[in-house]
Amino acid sequence: MAILKTLENIPTEKLLEVFNLSFSDYVVPFCLTKEQLEDKIKSNSIKLEFSVGAFEDNQLIAFILHGYDIINNLKIVYNAGTGVIPAKRGNKLTVKLYEYILPILRKNDIDKLLLEVITTNEPAIKTYKNIGFKIIRELNCYKGSLNITHTNNDFEIRKLEVYDWQKLNSFWNLKPSWQNSVTAVEKLKNANISIGIYDEEKLLGYTIFNPKIKRIHQLSVDKNYRRKGVGGQLLKHISTNYGKNVSAINIDSTSEETLKFFKDIGMDIYIKQYEMELPLK
Repeated sequence: MAILKTLENIPTEKLLEVFNLSFSDYVVPFCLTKEQLEDKIKSNSIKLEFSVGAFEDNQLIAFILHGYDIINNLKIVYNAGTGVIPAKRGNKLTVKLYEYILPILRKNDIDKLLLEVITTNEPAIKTYKNIGFKIIRELNCYKGSLNITHTNNDFEIRKLEVYDWQKLNSFWNLKPSWQNSVTAVEKLKNANISIGIYDEEKLLGYTIFNPKIKRIHQLSVDKNYRRKGVGGQLLKHISTNYGKNVSAINIDSTSEETLKFFKDIGMDIYIKQYEMELPLK
């Protein structure tokens, strides 16, 4: 019988081993290095005392990694990864892990839980719905080789020295998902490339790009300067300096403008995810 406990005393190496084994046969299989897992723990604000594992004979066999942040005065916990090693599937371990951790989260006054799940992963969606999660929006994940023909070279690209969030937020149409949030990009500020595009001293748009994993975390343009090649010029800079192959994950699917922009520059949807929510209050 599995023993359940929080993960604050688990070494990163052990987590890494079990994480990679759990995701080795995933819909989109992937394998992290120790450095990538440490980056994930940092950028996703993972709090091991809010994370939970199932153990058999002192060996970790299943886990939920939980991030924590305060957004709009709400205490939010985010499922940054649920994994069960292949040999232990079918034992309802995900449900048991949640049954164990939910009272701990309630005791810590958590307002709600968030997670993302691939839209074709029906067994996981069913499990999460049974626990009480509801789908709140659909997210697109894009990747491709940047092929930018239409840019506007009238403007100047400069390093974004500080994040003036009041200004940057004013460009947004959509709320970024957890992995692209203000907290996530602030935590990886030293690793990310942050550039703005300017007409003299006026900021017209910006992008925050992680060169290590080739991912666009944020890209937004002043509403009055869209469809003028501004976004294209920002990404042309990225493609020239850091390579053409890039990705952008968990972008709200309701934005036709974003979908068209990404398609026009050579990026296609490779998976869709549901964002699901479980209010605790």
